[in-house]
Amino acid sequence: MKAFKAGVVAIVGLPNAGKSTLTNALAGLKISIVTPKPQTTRSRIQAVITRDDAQVVLVDTPGLTRGHDALRRALYQTAAHAARESDVALLLVEVSGGAPLEATAREALDVARQGGRPVVVALNKIDKLARKEVLLPWIAAYAALPGVAAVVPISALRADGLQELVDEIVTRLPESPPLFPPDTVTDQIERVLCAELVREQLYLQLHQELPYSSAVVIDEFEDGRPSGLCRLAGRIVVERESQKGIVVGKGGKQIKAVSERARAEIEKLLGARV
Repeated sequence: MKAFKAGVVAIVGLPNAGKSTLTNALAGLKISIVTPKPQTTRSRIQAVITRDDAQVVLVDTPGLTRGHDALRRALYQTAAHAARESDVALLLVEVSGGAPLEATAREALDVARQGGRPVVVALNKIDKLARKEVLLPWIAAYAALPGVAAVVPISALRADGLQELVDEIVTRLPESPPLFPPDTVTDQIERVLCAELVREQLYLQLHQELPYSSAVVIDEFEDGRPSGLCRLAGRIVVERESQKGIVVGKGGKQIKAVSERARAEIEKLLGARV
């Protein structure tokens, strides 16, 4: 009988490579907010995949983009720290028709290799390729690099190649008892998940108008399940007074749209009316 394996896997990569989409697809639950805006993953969100022979604890990190402002530096440091603490680093790369291993991709790879952990490279968004042979130079380029243990083409959006990806990760995990109870999906409490879903709608509705420094805080969470209504009360926090009008919108139209769409997503998460 094979020994059980368990460990922490940090998903690192450039902004919008699909890290949050991959985490959600693997966990089967909407854990990280998924929007077109880069760097929307602000906290180290853990998802847990448990199967008969192994447990994989995923840490979804912010996109590895350097910048001069304090928030971007903090996001970068968070991702780098997660990579150093992991048992396996999962480098997620968006495949395109261009050349692999551009300067920004090399920087992301350097972060993934911090700590000397094995690196599994997932070449994402293969569903967008008109010709699959475009993949061949990408696979060859990454497979030849020191520290890269495996290269797996995937589509996180369509869940293609995910079983093969998890198998490659598990092969490189240490022997260990489970780190979490078998029925654990995420270590985030529902209050935090609800806040993330509200913040997702803020990004989707306001696009470039919304500052990265905005935050959502759930102050009250009244759980009426299984038969009753769940009641939530929260706040949207922005940096400056002038930004409040952007969030509220004319006649409160914007905040109403955010509330309605977030409520629908939260009801799916909780399995109850909100």
